[in-house]
Amino acid sequence: MRTGAAMNFLRRVVDHRRLRAGWQCRFRTLAVFLLVIPCGLLQAQSSGSDARAQARLNWMREHQPGMWNVAPSEGQWLQDEIVRTGAKRALEVGASNGYSGIWIALGLRETGGHLITLEIDSHRAQLAQQNFKAAGVSSLITLRLGDARKIIPQLQGPFDFVFIDAAKDQYVDYLQLAKPKVRVGGVIVAHNVTDLRSLVEDYIHAITTDPELTTTFVNAGPGGFSVSVKQK
Repeated sequence: MRTGAAMNFLRRVVDHRRLRAGWQCRFRTLAVFLLVIPCGLLQAQSSGSDARAQARLNWMREHQPGMWNVAPSEGQWLQDEIVRTGAKRALEVGASNGYSGIWIALGLRETGGHLITLEIDSHRAQLAQQNFKAAGVSSLITLRLGDARKIIPQLQGPFDFVFIDAAKDQYVDYLQLAKPKVRVGGVIVAHNVTDLRSLVEDYIHAITTDPELTTTFVNAGPGGFSVSVKQK
């Protein structure tokens, strides 16, 4: 009798452990499911958002020519540079119709950042707002209409990333106004230092002789970029 009772007790213990193990397995499977599915949804949403932005960028190149935009390869470089540096606060001088701003915003979407873009022409500013909305990046961008030389002093720093692509004869002014608002380690990028070099020689001289900046040049497309990192 005692042997039979002991055997029954052991069977109940084994059955209980098997049942508990089965529930633990189910819980682990459910936990993995709950973690994986949201990640997949987020990736799908991100891919869909990027596709929407890319569709608008393609549309802009076809339907809004003559806006002095960066090349697609240069836009991709801007996006990658934002991500590479982990920039969260970005400033763009010269929004035009918003083409480069969309590329920058795509990078900022990954870093959790925001762009302030400046445009002096009301028609181009209106186009930019329309394009930001169509590209699905309006929430990532604040557009300020007016002369950048008057707006920049009003802005609160520090910025991680500054992109200059406006009136070439005013590049040095933009640099002098923006640099104090850039954090140490922050980046100042300027466009057209290759194809319009003769128009920005004074700017190139300023960034290559400034002891507070380390400057390199990147030919990601026909315009060319100067990339100045603030050292102190």
